[in-house]
Amino acid sequence: MSGEKVAFVCVLAAASLSAQPQTAPADELLPRFQTAVNQMLRRLPDYTCAETIARSVRVDPNAPYRKLDTIRLQVGWIGGQERYGRADAASFDDREVRDLVGRGLTSSGNFAGHVQHVFLSAGTRFTPRGAASLRDRPATRYDYEVPVEYSRYKIRGRPEEAEVGVHGSFWLDSQTLDLLRMEVHADEIPPDLGMSRFGEIVDYARQSIGDGEVLLPASSELTVLTLAGDEFRNQTTFNDCRRFQADSKVRFDLDNEVVSTNTQPPAAPPANNEVQPLPPSLLVDLVLDSDIDPEKAAVGDAVRALVTRSIQGATGLLIPEGSVVQGHLTRLDRAGQPFDHFIVGLEFRTLQAGNQRFAFFATMQNAGPARGLLPEARRLDPVFTRRRTARMDILVREKPHGEGILHIEAKHPQVRRGLKMRWRTLDPDKVPSNAP
Repeated sequence: MSGEKVAFVCVLAAASLSAQPQTAPADELLPRFQTAVNQMLRRLPDYTCAETIARSVRVDPNAPYRKLDTIRLQVGWIGGQERYGRADAASFDDREVRDLVGRGLTSSGNFAGHVQHVFLSAGTRFTPRGAASLRDRPATRYDYEVPVEYSRYKIRGRPEEAEVGVHGSFWLDSQTLDLLRMEVHADEIPPDLGMSRFGEIVDYARQSIGDGEVLLPASSELTVLTLAGDEFRNQTTFNDCRRFQADSKVRFDLDNEVVSTNTQPPAAPPANNEVQPLPPSLLVDLVLDSDIDPEKAAVGDAVRALVTRSIQGATGLLIPEGSVVQGHLTRLDRAGQPFDHFIVGLEFRTLQAGNQRFAFFATMQNAGPARGLLPEARRLDPVFTRRRTARMDILVREKPHGEGILHIEAKHPQVRRGLKMRWRTLDPDKVPSNAP
């Protein structure tokens, strides 16, 4: 099951919301808050935060959640848009978060998007609910509803998508006007999406960004109940928030200098600085240069491998032995059938060969042997030793395009540095346009 929620994004500058502490009736607080939201949208700084998502599931409402995996990303508000990237990436990705993660329940907009969708919609209906207390702070609670004809809240249950109305509640600090919490629940979800309930709770807190304070989401909890009765939960935290700035230089000392009138464009960078494609169908032997612990790692964590056998090209040496390949973890699942094991996904995207940098799009052909690594088989024919001990294999119907999948016994889950792998490069013309 996978779902995707799309919303528009804004954040609240706490200093703008509350120049002076004040207490007022509920019907007076809301207009002040909406005015502050409009003002802040016009002067909102670009910033970025680290985002960690813990995903879990349960099949019985009375049972505890079972951990699925953890995802680490960076999320930013850049140029009026919400942007996502790998946790260690130097820049943000143009892909949506569901494309970065690849599978399972994902959402976008929980970084801050509900505020604009609810408070700036002309069709939102608000109902004051009076005084309340939240996180030991005096608060005022409101209920709200955004009918579907005014809503821009979308839910995806692949391959279907629908725009739905939403309702919920939010809490404002009665003195500072800080937004403390917002709950969002989808209305009348179409059955084709395979969900009977879709809701999110977002808690807000002040954080320092640059020279000022900004009221940002600190955490959120997204829950989805499927028509089959499975309940999926994403618990997200945001931290390490900072202002996003591009480096630039401004000079005011040109009056006393000779300024060139040459209008020719600057010379192109050397060819060895450009990212080159690799020919298709190359067999590249790699050895893992990172330890992976599926019980502690997260989707999005960086992984590294080294080329163990040089590859010749049409004009000579193309990839020398020892070249570095960089990538990320794409999958960290725990499966109970046919026996308890972890499913670890790897994706490599760049290969540094001396001064040349290549785009590395490839599919893993095989890996191992290694302790705990389960062999893959096209069909399951039990093989017994003289002691009648069965060898455990994993049935694999097809190779995942552009990545590698490792099946690891749960009792020996660590993937150790030194694991041997063989990858086959893909045709660059057939690589998806949204690949990083």
